Amino acid sequence: MPHEPFWLEIGQFHVVPVCHHSMEFAREVERAFRAVRPQRVAIELAPFLLEPLQRAVRRFPRLTTLAYEASVDLSGPELQAVQAQLLRMETFGEVSPLPEGLDASSGKLQVKRHHLLAVEPTDAFAEATRLAQAHELPLHAIDLPIHYPHQHQDRVPDPASLTAIGLKAFYELWNREMGAGHTPEDLAREANMAHALLNLKRMNPEEKVLVVVGMAHAARLLEHLSAGDAPLKPPPPFQHGEVELYEPDIETVRMSHSEAPWVMALYEFHRGGPGDDKYWQPPPAPEPEPEDPRDRLKNVDPTQVVASLEMMLGLRRRRPQPMEKQERKALSRYLQGLNEDPGAFMQLLNQFGSGRLPEKVEFPQVKAPSTRFQAFKFKEVNDRRADLRGLYAAVLDEAGPDLDRQSMLEALMRTTGHYYTENTGDHLANWQFQTLYQYVRNYARLHGRLLPNIYELTMGARGVADDNWAYEVWDLGSFYPWSPEPEGESDLPLMHLSDDKLWLGGREVVSWQFRRRFPSLRRMRKRAKEGEAGDWAEEFEGGSICSYPAEDLVIEDYARYLQKKAIQQMSSEKTRVEPFTTSLMDGIDMRETLRNWHERKLFVRDIRRITGGVGAVIVVFDEDSNDDRYPWRMTWHGEHAQESDMAFYATPTNVKLVGPGISRCEYGGLLMTYPNRRLENIWADPSYHELRSKSEILLMGALEYGLDRHVVYVSASPPRSQFRTTAARLGKRIVYMPIGSLSPQSIQKIRIFHVLSDHQKRKIAKDYIW
Repeated sequence: MPHEPFWLEIGQFHVVPVCHHSMEFAREVERAFRAVRPQRVAIELAPFLLEPLQRAVRRFPRLTTLAYEASVDLSGPELQAVQAQLLRMETFGEVSPLPEGLDASSGKLQVKRHHLLAVEPTDAFAEATRLAQAHELPLHAIDLPIHYPHQHQDRVPDPASLTAIGLKAFYELWNREMGAGHTPEDLAREANMAHALLNLKRMNPEEKVLVVVGMAHAARLLEHLSAGDAPLKPPPPFQHGEVELYEPDIETVRMSHSEAPWVMALYEFHRGGPGDDKYWQPPPAPEPEPEDPRDRLKNVDPTQVVASLEMMLGLRRRRPQPMEKQERKALSRYLQGLNEDPGAFMQLLNQFGSGRLPEKVEFPQVKAPSTRFQAFKFKEVNDRRADLRGLYAAVLDEAGPDLDRQSMLEALMRTTGHYYTENTGDHLANWQFQTLYQYVRNYARLHGRLLPNIYELTMGARGVADDNWAYEVWDLGSFYPWSPEPEGESDLPLMHLSDDKLWLGGREVVSWQFRRRFPSLRRMRKRAKEGEAGDWAEEFEGGSICSYPAEDLVIEDYARYLQKKAIQQMSSEKTRVEPFTTSLMDGIDMRETLRNWHERKLFVRDIRRITGGVGAVIVVFDEDSNDDRYPWRMTWHGEHAQESDMAFYATPTNVKLVGPGISRCEYGGLLMTYPNRRLENIWADPSYHELRSKSEILLMGALEYGLDRHVVYVSASPPRSQFRTTAARLGKRIVYMPIGSLSPQSIQKIRIFHVLSDHQKRKIAKDYIW
């Protein structure tokens, strides 16, 4: 049930206590505004920031950062740090030990810094400003112009608790546990705010005023308003320059904003709608310029053309001379295009009909063959803009009218899990989500919060899965769809923050600070290098392929692990436990002895030895019985004595090209037999055509070509009884192991493999394989 709007009422003043930069408090301000229906709005803000704030709010959903230069008096630890730095610089003769502005007698140092204040839709003061503008109400700034140290952060309960307990209970908890502390600057500010409100009351005695102030000031502000008197105290000296407006680019929003951009985007979508359609269009893909395939063939020797034609027609009579790589590829693609245009093919042949070679070959116009290969590209959130509008609407339906943050974060993890599967082919199990939620819950509690932030969710995803899921969480969680790219268009100068360097309108700012700033998140996944699909696909035109040795070692080791596990499984099935009489046999069975301890007997184990080894291993990831998801069927032999022969069915090599001559594939099922160099092409054997599925072909091949007695069969379901009968006739035994009994991470690790176009690609494969 939604809680009632809450405010503290003193006469015509309706005071809403809030915390900065939190969606829940912005929502409370909106609810209080609609319940009170005020004629004026007052907010805790310095007057010199009021007009820039109003301009920034009018730009929503575009974000704005207010920047101004102000003098700051350093003292205490800050001054000591600066003095220590100056002393080190003096040692190396870089600067004078007493710079201008240092007052040695008072122990203070005055410096100038650029102060940055992010204007976010989820900030309570920005929401109050927006409401006042929408209803054309007067807006008043009642705070003192002072320096807000960014190191200062109040310890407050998690704002996410507002959804459960409401603002009233939250405020009472604040006053009871944390409301007593204050500083001289707080007292001066509260007196000034009360004085401004009392003046407003004298000029407009009948108008209701909605006052939005920080929770730390609400109680003492009410005391001043109740007394009707606010003795002014001299404000601390504060000098500031002109306030300038900048729009942060997307990289800066990812690093610097207090509220999670995922939450900001959902709130703005709920509050202001999707905005213009241009924000939901993915970046246009560059259209390649049409290229005439004959352009690269101008200087090709006619003898090369004749030799290539003879090879294509099966009439190879002369060895072609060496050609440049680009020319060889261009000629190959041109001759492939002749297959679809017989007329052009005859025009080319007629040039050699006189019995002698022409000085220059005229190549007829043909349509360039369309490559079947496509380069695989990691989809980022910017490529999914067309889907984000529907995603935000669906998440808001789940979050409900109160905008439950927990539902928002849960939807973030569920969505990034789908993106992770789409980009990598790996699947996240339910236990991984359960482990993640337990981890981030404990992580949040260490910091006194109920729910985690984007940083903690990213680290949790990295721990339970890998860097790819962590990147997906960071990419979507820190994305704000209305932010421009670093080189994008904006009606304001762009602000860019990168590697702890700040640029305002293209000029670098050396001394600066945010009012608040969260830890930055870096990209943890090494992205594949860009390339053209056609160039990458051409690497496979030679007809030769090979595997990636690092993956060969992993799958061979796992096959040996399955062999040992099968032996242990069969041994445990034949193990007998009996009371101790005259021999300890194979050792004491502690479990059975403790279970029957009341009989005061020892129980021992009799392990029966297994005759025969394991010579073939079959792992079926997907039966592929209803569709043809894994059309590529292959048999290849081990390169040396430590490798096995393998037969498998998998996704084709033309689906995901991740590099030049490097294709990412996924096994549907595989067979490994020892020793190598023995396995025939079981996919072309006509005697296997009557079998029902690809997995049965693998099993039959293991029974026929395996030398050892036992065959390991790993699958979601056991084989048909017919195969056990066939195995018995061949003097063999099938050892079935449910795939669910094995580690999901290990299974997923061996299921993905890469195919290389030649052995030279093994040198560069590590740069493209993740």
